[in-house]
Amino acid sequence: MTTTRKGLAWTLRLVLATLLLWQGANARAAVESMRFEIDGQTRRVLLHVPDGGGERPRPLVLVFHGLGDTNTVFADAVQLHRAWPDAIVAYPNGEIRPDRSSQRGWQTQIGQYQDRDLQLVDMLIEEASSRYGTRPEQTYAVGFSNGGHLVFLLMAHRPDAFASFAVVGSIRPDLAGATKPKPFMHLFGKGENRAYKDQWAQTIEAMTRLNRTRGPLTDFAGCCKLHAPAPGGAPFVFGAYNAGHVWPYRGAEWLKTFFTQQWALPADNP
Repeated sequence: MTTTRKGLAWTLRLVLATLLLWQGANARAAVESMRFEIDGQTRRVLLHVPDGGGERPRPLVLVFHGLGDTNTVFADAVQLHRAWPDAIVAYPNGEIRPDRSSQRGWQTQIGQYQDRDLQLVDMLIEEASSRYGTRPEQTYAVGFSNGGHLVFLLMAHRPDAFASFAVVGSIRPDLAGATKPKPFMHLFGKGENRAYKDQWAQTIEAMTRLNRTRGPLTDFAGCCKLHAPAPGGAPFVFGAYNAGHVWPYRGAEWLKTFFTQQWALPADNP
C-alpha cells in the first residue's frame, strides 16, 4: 500500500491530537517506568505518579495482572490510576512462566522461580519509599486471577509491608499459609466456572477464620458484604459481581472505597 504525503500529514496530525488529548486527560499524573535487575533479568514496572507532592505521603497501590496479560494492557483495562488519582499506582509486569505455556505471570508458592516476584515487590516498595516517601500504612496490593495468587502469597510472607490486600477472580483456601489478620477484599464473578465456586466459598471461610470476623454482615460500597472483626481481627469484605472471569466494571471504584476506608475497629484491636 502506498502512503501519500497528504495521507501521511493527516496521520501525523491525528497522532499529535491523540497525544494532546492524552496529556490533557492525565494532566495530574506522570507516567514513569521503573526497572530492576533480578537474577540477571530486567523487571519492569509502569508507574502512575500524581503531580505535586504535599506534606503527607501519598498512597501506593501495587496492581498485579492475570496470567498471559501484560502490565500496560491491564493498566488500560483496570484504570485504577484514574479512579484514584491521588495515589501512586504501580503496575508490575509479570515474567514468563515456563510451566504455563510460556505465558507471563507470577509465582504462587514460596521459593518458586527463586522468589523472583517477592524480590520485585521488595525492591519496588523500597524504591517508592526512597523516591516518594511512601509508607507501609498506606501501601496496598491487589491482584487479578494469577496476580491474586501472588497477593495471597504477599499476605502470608509480607504482611507488614502492606496496610490491606484485595483479590479479584482468584481462590486460595489455604491462604498460602497466612497467619496475621489484615483488612482483605475478595471479589469473584458470578459467571466463573462452577468448578471453582466451592473453592471460593472455602476461601471465604478461611478468611473469616484468619481475620476473626463476626456477624452480622453489613452492606459495603454497593457491591459486597462487610464482616466486621472481633478484637484482634481485621475487616473482611467479599462479594460476587455479574460477570465471569474478567475484571469487574466498577472494580477500580470498589477498590478505592475499600483501600481508603477508615475502619472503625474495636478499641482493644491491636
